[in-house]
Amino acid sequence: MFIVKNRHLFTSNETIHNIDTRQKADLHVPAAKLTKVQRGVYYSGTALYNALPKYIKGFAHNVKKLKQELKRFLLEKSFYSVKEYLDKEW
Repeated sequence: MFIVKNRHLFTSNETIHNIDTRQKADLHVPAAKLTKVQRGVYYSGTALYNALPKYIKGFAHNVKKLKQELKRFLLEKSFYSVKEYLDKEW
C-alpha cells in the first residue's frame, strides 16, 4: 500500500530511458548495494509491486479494490516465501 499511496515518490522505467520494453510501465528499482537499503520499503516495495500481475496493478487508482484483488490473488496462490513470489512468471 505504501507504493500506491506514495506513487509520486517513484519513477517509472519509461522516464529513465526511451526504449520501448515490456517493463516500461514498471517502477524503476533504484541501485543499492547495501543489504539494509535493499530490505527497506522503497527498494523491496518496488520489486514486490513490479512482480504483481498487470490486472492487479490496474486497480492502483482504487485502494479498496486493490486490497480485495490482492487478497484474493494471495489466497489463491499461497506463496511460502517472498523469494518464491518474486521467482514466479505471470
